Amino acid sequence: MLAPVDQAMPIARFQNGVVAGGIVKDFGDVLAQRLGRRPVYLNADSPEVTPALMSGRADAMCYVMPFWIDGEYNWSPPLFPDAEMIAARSDMPHLRSLKDLRDRQVGTVVGYKYQRVELVLGSRFRRVDAANMEANIQQMIAGKVPYTMISEATLNYLQRGTPELKLRADLVFSAYKAQCAFSQKSRIPFDEVSRAIDTLLKDGSIDQILARYR
Repeated sequence: MLAPVDQAMPIARFQNGVVAGGIVKDFGDVLAQRLGRRPVYLNADSPEVTPALMSGRADAMCYVMPFWIDGEYNWSPPLFPDAEMIAARSDMPHLRSLKDLRDRQVGTVVGYKYQRVELVLGSRFRRVDAANMEANIQQMIAGKVPYTMISEATLNYLQRGTPELKLRADLVFSAYKAQCAFSQKSRIPFDEVSRAIDTLLKDGSIDQILARYR
């Protein structure tokens, strides 16, 4: 399974360059167990995702949406509720809508597609790209940008663990349920994977994973 190095907790935690925790790993471990297999995680940044999945070098990537990545895949049902949102430093003006971001610098992650924001702002979307979500958050904390694009799950996790950061949830602009993309060249039959995921949904295993990070 691909481990997205551009993500932050609670989605993925890396230690010494290896994924060591988070929803992606917890789910991958449980799914592999149900399939009677041993999970192996491959680090991947955005440009590496499509080649790895299309070629079958990786079997799957989780916590992703169909319009986030290029290519044709077998998709799981919606599994992980989250939302795209804008966080602000506490000293910044409140945003009423995405239009308030016109010509303002906004923290983003390199390679990420922000379709809704691009549609609303067009050429007046002023991205300030960081290498990953951790770096994106840090550039706002350091005062380099007033606002940043972030997942609701990540912001909630930060606010619980480090409330002294004084980050404000300003505007949710796209709620979604993330899925898993499975390579069409995987040697694991997708029917087998689908049955295992259905079982994990029905027996509450996925809810238990999500509850660890709430």
